[in-house]
Amino acid sequence: MSDNYRDNSTDFVLGIGDDDLNLDSDKLSILRPRKEFDWDDFYRQGTPPWDTGLIEPDLIRLVEEKLVSPCSTLEIGCGSGVDAIYLAKKGFEVTAIDSSPMAIDRAHSRAKNDNVLLRIVYDDIFKFTPSAGTYDFVYDIGFYHFIRKTHLTQFMDILWKLTKPGSMYFTLAGDETDEFEGPPEYLQFLPGLSKDKIFNELGCLFEEIKIWPGTLYSRFRKAPHKAWACLFRRPF
Repeated sequence: MSDNYRDNSTDFVLGIGDDDLNLDSDKLSILRPRKEFDWDDFYRQGTPPWDTGLIEPDLIRLVEEKLVSPCSTLEIGCGSGVDAIYLAKKGFEVTAIDSSPMAIDRAHSRAKNDNVLLRIVYDDIFKFTPSAGTYDFVYDIGFYHFIRKTHLTQFMDILWKLTKPGSMYFTLAGDETDEFEGPPEYLQFLPGLSKDKIFNELGCLFEEIKIWPGTLYSRFRKAPHKAWACLFRRPF
C-alpha cells in the first residue's frame, strides 16, 4: 500500500510518518449553511492572504505554556495545514478539515514533505459534524469570527456536538480596534470583535480559561493584525 492514500468512502487524506498514532439526517439541512463563498477560488488565484506559511504564535504559546496537552484534536478550516502539522509534530492526534480541495491537496503535500501523520478531511464542517464524534481539543484560526456573522447559531450547535465535558476550544478572532487593510474581498474575512462580545457569545457553551491580546498574520502587510486569543473549556 502507498504511504499516502485517499479513502474515497470517507474522503480523507493521510500523511504518513514514522510514528504511529498511539444528527439525524433530517436535521442536516438545517445545520449546513448555504455556500456563500467559493473558498477554492482564493487558491486558484494563488496563495490566499491568510496562508502565510507561519505557525500562529498564539497556538505555539498554548503548547509551550502547556495550556493544552497532546490529545484528540480537530482544526476547523485547516487551509494548507501549517498549524495542524505543527500540533501533529508535538504529539497531538490531529484531524484537520477544510472545504477547499486545493487547500486539502496542499495540506496533504505538506504532511508528506514533513513526514507527519495526521488525518486531513475534505468536507464541509456542517456536513462532517453529525458523524464526527467528539474531540478533546477543537480550534480554529479565524473561522469563528467569520462564520458568526451569518451562522452563529449553527456554529455553536456544531461546537456542542464536537465537544464533551472537559473539552477545550481555542479560537483566534480579529480585534475590533485594529485597522484592517486589503481589498474588499479580503476584508470580509477580518471582522473585528470586542473581548466582551466574544465572551458573551462563546460563554453560552464554555467557561473562559484565558483570553489575551493575540495576533493574526496576513500576506497583505508585515505587521500582524491585532486579535483576541481565546481559550475556553466545556464545563463538566
